[in-house]
Amino acid sequence: MRSVWLIFQREFQAYWTSPVAYVVLAMFLILSGFFFFGEFSRFVDFSQRGGSGVDVNQMLIRPYFYTVSVMILFLLPLVTMRLFAEERRQGTLEVLLTTPATEFSLVLGKFFAALGLFAVMMLGSVVHIGLLFIFGSPDLAPVLTGFLGLFLTGAVYIAIGVLLSSLTQNQVVAAAISFSLFLALWLFYWIGGLTSGSLSKVLLYTSLAGHFENFGRGVLSSSDFVFYLSWIVAGLFGATQVVQSTRWKA
Repeated sequence: MRSVWLIFQREFQAYWTSPVAYVVLAMFLILSGFFFFGEFSRFVDFSQRGGSGVDVNQMLIRPYFYTVSVMILFLLPLVTMRLFAEERRQGTLEVLLTTPATEFSLVLGKFFAALGLFAVMMLGSVVHIGLLFIFGSPDLAPVLTGFLGLFLTGAVYIAIGVLLSSLTQNQVVAAAISFSLFLALWLFYWIGGLTSGSLSKVLLYTSLAGHFENFGRGVLSSSDFVFYLSWIVAGLFGATQVVQSTRWKA
């Protein structure tokens, strides 16, 4: 665990000594604030018009969470693209592999560093939703499950991004492939809705959108947790195997 902690510190500090963290955070805060204001304005306008059965969770919080889940699809490839690709480009990966840290410790430390930056990003959403509790009384359970769904979705993106970054020394290539795969995993939900039979079931299950929707509704299911954890484990395991192969080649 000491090796994981040291790698985490190294990578997390590296984010703040480069423009990456600041650019990603600025983009997230600006876009999430813009969309929250839009959803909030729509909700207030509907309420003032005498809308009956107004549910702040269903009409404001759930759409906001959904929007944020799409935003991180675009932003997290910028967070993960450098983790291993930059090490390969600079030739420092081989140096890291000569340390006592295992390949899995190296992968896990980088994963947690990216996850830490993502957690900092999420603080902006916590502030937005927190304002609703100051001026209103939303149901707490769907809010907590929504944040849990966002966190798990981000963890899946990061685990896959770590794997893809380990396969190349070009950050742009890593980011482009990560974004394409993340988008595909999201769009499977709609493609599955347009098909039928076994193909539809497979696409609906492998889509992140369908599983995230359950969290947004306040529903906790063991199958959803298994789905997210399976992707995370697969991504970290794959990255570990790639790093191991690099040690063997070296």
